Amino acid sequence: TSSHLVMTVLEGVIRVAIFLIYIVLISRTKDIKRTFMYHGAEHKCINCIEHGLELNVENVRKSSKQHKRCGTSFLFFVMIVSIIVCFFITAKSQIVRVLLRIALLALIAGISYELIRLAGNSDHPVINVLSKPGLWVQNLTTKEPDDSMIEVGIKAVEAVFDWKSFVRGEMEKEEAAQGDEEEIEVLALDEDEDDEILNALDRYFEAPGKAEKES
Repeated sequence: TSSHLVMTVLEGVIRVAIFLIYIVLISRTKDIKRTFMYHGAEHKCINCIEHGLELNVENVRKSSKQHKRCGTSFLFFVMIVSIIVCFFITAKSQIVRVLLRIALLALIAGISYELIRLAGNSDHPVINVLSKPGLWVQNLTTKEPDDSMIEVGIKAVEAVFDWKSFVRGEMEKEEAAQGDEEEIEVLALDEDEDDEILNALDRYFEAPGKAEKES
């Protein structure tokens, strides 16, 4: 019913508003602000690597502090998906509705996870639009780090991840893709040359016939 839809949407809006107000309030505290700066350093390091750049302070500093696969975006997806899923819960009993919501938490989290994974691996315009709200919220949960924080982020990445092998592998993939494109271009040129030869042969063999008709 329309009243159920209105109540579900209103509840979702209130939930999102409470979440945003909470983030804004805690971001004003000194310790949390510093934590968000480290959060920004983490994103910058990952973006630096994924763009094929060497992991150093200068390159990291130039990288974006927003990332599509961020946990903040995941939480935002969870809230949006929960609004949609809860719309289909029409039980009249309050207790039954609460139990159903608890039972559907795993489903909501699973859908949200798949959405954020898709967002991280796709540049489709629709996916980019869906990712915008989460990226906007990241402006609250990530701050620009100083160089000492960037150095900590680099050390943390190097401790758990062989970024040099990753960058080398990505470069090899790009080179292989470029090689395939060049091969396709060569094949296309070969096809054009074959067409020109066939057309020339057709004109050659048609010429005597035309000459006989004219005579």
